[in-house]
Amino acid sequence: MKKKDIFALIGGTLGGMSLICASSAGYIIKEKFVRHAPAIPKPGSIESVDEMHMDYLRRKGISRIKAQNIEQLELISYDGLRLKGEYIHNTEIVRAPGESTKVVILSHGYGGTGYRDLMIFADFYLKQGFDILIIDQRSHGRSEGTFISFGDRESEDLGMWVSRVIEIAGTDCKILLHGWSMGAAIVYLAAAKGLPPQVKGVVYDCGFDSAEAQMFYVAGISTALPKVVLWWLMQFLKPMTRIIGRFDIREASPIKFAGNMHLPVFFVHGREDSLVPAKMCKRLYRATYRSAYKKMLIVPGADHTYSYVRDKAGYEAGIKDLIKHCMG
Repeated sequence: MKKKDIFALIGGTLGGMSLICASSAGYIIKEKFVRHAPAIPKPGSIESVDEMHMDYLRRKGISRIKAQNIEQLELISYDGLRLKGEYIHNTEIVRAPGESTKVVILSHGYGGTGYRDLMIFADFYLKQGFDILIIDQRSHGRSEGTFISFGDRESEDLGMWVSRVIEIAGTDCKILLHGWSMGAAIVYLAAAKGLPPQVKGVVYDCGFDSAEAQMFYVAGISTALPKVVLWWLMQFLKPMTRIIGRFDIREASPIKFAGNMHLPVFFVHGREDSLVPAKMCKRLYRATYRSAYKKMLIVPGADHTYSYVRDKAGYEAGIKDLIKHCMG
């Protein structure tokens, strides 16, 4: 075979691969980066003990929330989206004169909503004397938006929510950020990039250390494609997110900003997490070397987002220790 034929064959192969990868990247953006209607469980679909426990805690939390004073909130993001939230004024706590208001901001995961995901913690936080801010991230729930940026843009939105909380609860308030899955990455990114001093600590539950690495991992376990093909696909995906979605997936990387994190952090992860491997939590824990305080809880037997139902006592003890350390 002549050299020019070899080069033509190589060029044709690379060109074909590039076309396939570009098409595949466009499909991934449509399927994974664009708002979809949340899945609604069918009657009888809750089968595992963990799911039943989660459902019970969610219903209990929502019931407790409905008994409080609920304030509907809306803010306009930097790019013009209407974002929705609810501020829960804790009517069960009697604060001493001059006592600071404690507020927790709950940050839900990919495809979830504020009420669907983190209401399992509502009962606990109300008992601890916290007000609660429940938000729907952009492109989720009642909030506007088309594209999901896995923390790049959402972390900017969270900074605006923090400012709104300070307006409501006062400049002497103390704020805790609590997120799981993508929501954990969002609160970590926001805190690492810099938030007002009223933000005192972070609960990081089963979040990824890098959205890019997370997507590579999920693609690896859900397809039979070789790693070299997946890597090549990612090279097309990254610029396309900037062009189509106007965000940078490379910036949705908590570990990239870990050196800037100074706030106390409580890391939680399920040892048997089938979606976000526990090693990501461990990597981010080690990378958060400048934090004033950090603690990690790896829960045996817990799959993705099920650490609380598997070890409720250990999880709550970790949060209480974090609160004691950062809020006094």
